[in-house]
Amino acid sequence: MSKLLPQWFKSKQKTKDCIVIVGNDVQQLSQLFVEQVQYDAMPVYQLQHDVTQTQLQIEVQSQGLIVVRLNLLDAAALKKCMQQIQTAGHFVDLCIFQPDFVLPENSHALSAEQLESCWQNTGLTAVSIAQAVIRQMLSKQQGTLIFLGQQQPVQSEQNLFSQSLSASIRALAQSLAREFQPKGIHVVYCALSHWQSANHALMQSLQQTCWHLYQQPKSTWSQELRLGL
Repeated sequence: MSKLLPQWFKSKQKTKDCIVIVGNDVQQLSQLFVEQVQYDAMPVYQLQHDVTQTQLQIEVQSQGLIVVRLNLLDAAALKKCMQQIQTAGHFVDLCIFQPDFVLPENSHALSAEQLESCWQNTGLTAVSIAQAVIRQMLSKQQGTLIFLGQQQPVQSEQNLFSQSLSASIRALAQSLAREFQPKGIHVVYCALSHWQSANHALMQSLQQTCWHLYQQPKSTWSQELRLGL
């Protein structure tokens, strides 16, 4: 399969829109988008964060779905990934970011190093993705960037950190929306009551909601949405 990748990325077809989904638990969501866009009509890239990766690990898993494993905190690796997408003749017109906001039950006992790692895998990664994707979208002054978040009530002290991570992503989305909506970039923060990737109905509802946001006319753009799925 790896021998087919150079040919895939060197294809000189006319530029077509593509979807980029970022997250480590988004396989079901990615597959639903592949079915939505009728396979090769709009390719789907699934980016998975792996801090141990020193180079891009690319795998064409099925027709229309390309999985890329990389260190999203490595600016050079992320830039190379965006370049590969462009080389393949694709333009990122829709990007969905799913943060790793689910902490262990004993998160109140996490060390400072573990807390920093959690922040890097959520807030800092969100900033890196936003910078890379918006830079490409600005070239055409079009595109939709959707940040997923969490809307659970704070029930105990150990949930405060998780809540703060979601709040930081929400603030980032609001700031980007104010700055880039006048330039043609649609930025949305979509808060979920929970995340359960094995729940097909839940993932299907989320996929349909994201697709609706993507297709919204500019005059009706939403900037924040809360889903009680």
